[in-house]
Amino acid sequence: MTRAGFVAGCALLVMATSVQAQTVVLGPEGVARSEGLGRAFQTFSIFGGTPGVAAAKFYSDFDLNNFQLPIAHSFAPIEGGYFTGIAPYAELTLDYLTGNQTFPLTPSANTPSSVKLTFNAWSVLAGGGFDVPLGDGFKLRPIVLAGYSHVGGDASFFGPNSVLFSSLVGGVLNDASLNSALLGGALALVYETRFSGDVTFNTQLRYNELAALVTGASSSALQQNSSFGVANASIDLSGPTDWHIAANPIRWIGYVNGTWMPNTDRGILGFNAFAEIGGGLQVIAPNVIRGVQGGTVRASAIVGPGVTGWLVSAALDF
Repeated sequence: MTRAGFVAGCALLVMATSVQAQTVVLGPEGVARSEGLGRAFQTFSIFGGTPGVAAAKFYSDFDLNNFQLPIAHSFAPIEGGYFTGIAPYAELTLDYLTGNQTFPLTPSANTPSSVKLTFNAWSVLAGGGFDVPLGDGFKLRPIVLAGYSHVGGDASFFGPNSVLFSSLVGGVLNDASLNSALLGGALALVYETRFSGDVTFNTQLRYNELAALVTGASSSALQQNSSFGVANASIDLSGPTDWHIAANPIRWIGYVNGTWMPNTDRGILGFNAFAEIGGGLQVIAPNVIRGVQGGTVRASAIVGPGVTGWLVSAALDF
């Protein structure tokens, strides 16, 4: 078989192993054909940067580390006029995600035996909307979303002709980058109530729809605009304890969250849905730092088809 034949066969297997619906075929001069690579890259930033997705360690086809800083605040309701009772709402989500995995390749005397694919993504996503009271503890929250994301990728081959293969996928899998503007919206239904014993109950259903519009790419093979849907559901319980920190009360928290990406191929990350089950402690301290209501520490487990994971975190409550 010619060198070009070896190249095409190996490169196709690289993508078929890690991303079922994405392929890249190489010829002697480099990439000869590609399918779906832009959407595959954008999936990493959408998964990590959408509000409600767990900032956790995920184990699947890729080992993922997601670091997320979500800030959300509902302002005082409007008094008087047509919008009486409606409260402005704002959120900001900062995210950084890394992913890597080593995949075996079909062995031969002239081609690499394995490849390590590495991705890193950062995103900034801002949202603004309103809390519209529906009565009996329910409120509807429409949100407009806008932001920006960057995804970088590298491919490290191991075995014969590794340098050749790395150069052939330059800008596509190796030393690759993709920048995208994020535009879309979300709709959330929120329910809050309080039970006897000062136990609070909060549940939320939210659906996000985001368009990722390419603004710059290291290769034309990555220039693919895409849209993504992300659905979240959460149930949170909180109750009092006898503990205090400097006269500030401490409350216990327990929660169950779920995330589903309905129009995302499960083969990209190795999964497209998971549940998060956990608990922790919350300090109520509204008078320590202006605008900060307190802080929480929590731990949880991630479970889902094709994925497991865990989370230990500390955060400020705004």
